[in-house]
Amino acid sequence: MALVFDLGTPGPSGNENDTYVSDDTVYKVNNLLNSGSIVRLLEKVMMHNAIFPFTSYHLYAFTGFDGRSVMPVLSQDLVKNAMPAPQIAIDTYMAAIGFNREDSVGRYSNTHYTVWDLIPRNVLQDRDGDIFVVDAEIKQNKQ
Repeated sequence: MALVFDLGTPGPSGNENDTYVSDDTVYKVNNLLNSGSIVRLLEKVMMHNAIFPFTSYHLYAFTGFDGRSVMPVLSQDLVKNAMPAPQIAIDTYMAAIGFNREDSVGRYSNTHYTVWDLIPRNVLQDRDGDIFVVDAEIKQNKQ
């Protein structure tokens, strides 16, 4: 943990991740509060990468406090020159990749997955109108 600031400039943090931004990469130090285990986090990462390959995560390293915790560090390409996407653009994008909008704002599903928390703070849109999902909650549906 003593070297975590070497990753980059501290960025926005949430319940689950502290972020650090370098020139081309965002590093997310995950405390496992939402996922509960490294295995579940990595399963979520694999689902994210399958659905949203343009914002794929990579396991970069592990950090933590000696004898007390292990925290995975994920890396993701920095989306430059983008703004939070309007909800209508998110809805349109998710429909285009085969998801149905559910009753709750920012929640979508298809046969295989349910994805939620796709709201403007977690989805970016660049000048060309391209959509980038940078953070999402995902679960695999039971078949």
